[in-house]
Amino acid sequence: MINHVSLGTNRYAESVDFYQRALAPLRMTLQRDTGAEASFGTPSQWSFYLYAVAAQEHVTERGMHLTFDAASRADVAAVHAAAMAASATDVFTPRERPGIGPTYFGAMFLDLDGHRIEVLTHVP
Repeated sequence: MINHVSLGTNRYAESVDFYQRALAPLRMTLQRDTGAEASFGTPSQWSFYLYAVAAQEHVTERGMHLTFDAASRADVAAVHAAAMAASATDVFTPRERPGIGPTYFGAMFLDLDGHRIEVLTHVP
């Protein structure tokens, strides 16, 4: 079981703002921002971190993506909409994907650094 995950970003301040907006529908909020590390989650569970990385350093890798669970299809759509409004790049819009599973409903986008971010629910 994974407790938390962190991503490097070449655009730290912009990415902190991006994730504040994109994760709000999941009720994940900024818990701490040191200027070099930002922690997101709930007061009792910090589960997502951003770290400032020098502009010349590579922060994404082929095939890697991060997925957030959503409580409902409406939350999936709200995260996707918030991410798009915050300058994400769409990979796929909220939809069912029966080839993945009969209850899958999700969306995927690229954040400001090009990290592939997915949000999904299995709630009908």
